[in-house]
Amino acid sequence: MKHERAASLKAPPPPVTTPAGRWRRLGVLVFSRTHLLFSRELVLFAAVYFAYMFSRRLLFQENWEFVAFVHAEHLIAFEEKLFGLWEVTFERYLIDQATWAIRSLNWLYIITLWPMVALTAVVMFFTNRGRYRYCRNVVLLTFVVALLIFMAFPLAPPRMMTHYEFIDAIERLGPAFYNTRDGAVYFNAFAAMPSIHFGLTLLLGVMFWRTGPLWLKAAGVLYPTVTFLAIVGTGNHCMLDAVGAGVMVLASVLLYAALLPSRPKTEPLLSRGVLRPLARMWPDKAARGPRS
Repeated sequence: MKHERAASLKAPPPPVTTPAGRWRRLGVLVFSRTHLLFSRELVLFAAVYFAYMFSRRLLFQENWEFVAFVHAEHLIAFEEKLFGLWEVTFERYLIDQATWAIRSLNWLYIITLWPMVALTAVVMFFTNRGRYRYCRNVVLLTFVVALLIFMAFPLAPPRMMTHYEFIDAIERLGPAFYNTRDGAVYFNAFAAMPSIHFGLTLLLGVMFWRTGPLWLKAAGVLYPTVTFLAIVGTGNHCMLDAVGAGVMVLASVLLYAALLPSRPKTEPLLSRGVLRPLARMWPDKAARGPRS
């Protein structure tokens, strides 16, 4: 009994400390597997964006600027026959009668897209990893398709076609930094068709609509709608550029669905028609991916 009581009074064994735990006690930041995966995603998207930035240097045509203006002439003439150049009337109304609105659209066009994409990606990454991978792959495939189109079909934006009375609203009303020579390094000015700007907001709109809460469904409708008004009102795109973006997004979703090596039995991609793949772009309540 004395031996048992003495053994019970002994100090408990020290806790097993992992190397990572020892480093944390010393104040050293230790990256977990989740941190490393997230860092890899950041590098991947940065590489894709830089490919977009420098896509103008990979164009298939030699006189690509001249070709871009020729393509713009043909596209605007085609749209004028179909619908008339209502974008010119819309721009002039905003600049003459609603300057506050066009200034707001200018800023919305410049500063909202990438923060919105980044915020949505971060939330999905840490809440539903499986759904995040699906959406990430669709976005990357969309970028690949868009880059191929940009290289094969360079297109000048309407704001450069001044003889049609299009107006560069950002140059006229600001912000001035966007149209400077330094700022022009960060985008391809001759990549108007399809509109990556509208294509990504359309993807976000579908994701928001699939989420469920009424306020986010409303955002899923409102954000692409306002973005469409912004790309047209600023003179950066015409309506056919937005139509091309919608076709590109749908083609990317269907192409990725066809290339999937395995398809979940509980969620067939094409069980409700060709638009069924769009339903996979946001988590269902019964389908949750791993968190780590």
